[in-house]
Amino acid sequence: MITSKWSDHLRPELLSLPERFPRSSTYDPEWLLSLDMGPNPLWQLEELWDDLALQPGQRVLDLGPGRGATAVFLAREAGVAVDALDLWITPEEAAQTYRAMGVDDLVTPQHGDIRTVDLPKEAYDAIVSLDAWEYFGTDVYFLRRLVTALKPGGVLGFATPSLRDDPYLVEPLPSLAESAGFEVLTWHPADWWGKHTALTGGLTDVKAWVPPDSLELWQRWDDAVDGNTPMRQVVRDYLPLGGPPPALGLVHVIGRKPYATKDS
Repeated sequence: MITSKWSDHLRPELLSLPERFPRSSTYDPEWLLSLDMGPNPLWQLEELWDDLALQPGQRVLDLGPGRGATAVFLAREAGVAVDALDLWITPEEAAQTYRAMGVDDLVTPQHGDIRTVDLPKEAYDAIVSLDAWEYFGTDVYFLRRLVTALKPGGVLGFATPSLRDDPYLVEPLPSLAESAGFEVLTWHPADWWGKHTALTGGLTDVKAWVPPDSLELWQRWDDAVDGNTPMRQVVRDYLPLGGPPPALGLVHVIGRKPYATKDS
């Protein structure tokens, strides 16, 4: 349960959307808010869920799980073993979440920078990353190295902030430019992310989309945390710009590592 000084102002009831997110809505919203590091990561993961097609006993790398909500979800909902790698949260802090949620036998917290850590070759059935990809994913050399850790036929799925108009071509609104700084230059539209993922990762069956209600969901999360985020004004500035796709949202991307051919 939440015990911070902000608890009286939170609105956890806004996080229950059983028709839109049946799996996520079974989790205690106050628990989820206590792990807050950005827009609802369980909604992002559930948006990718059917395409991930995870099976019990598989091994998954979760990049940037923060305080651990997505790793808990992966372990409980799919019965997979999770290596939860984060740069900002220590393994000791994350382990408290996994023990409390009864998944410490399936989740291994790790600390490190995915750009420099040693990756086991063809070890993972899936690699997922929710609202962290913007910190490393635009590097044209990054994905080839990461994909070596995927088994042939393994799946990559991620979600990251996205603008309808590429920030290199159309100036972001002043509130976003001020809030995000240079990071906003990584908030590319869905078609950019789809092409970038296919080309730099050598992946197949790549899909990239921004859900039509993405910005409304972002606002809902912001309202649940009482708007106490730097993005509060940004979300409100972008809502009137309409869609689909929304002018601001979270792009979701899925791709698969090809099976080796006889000639490869």
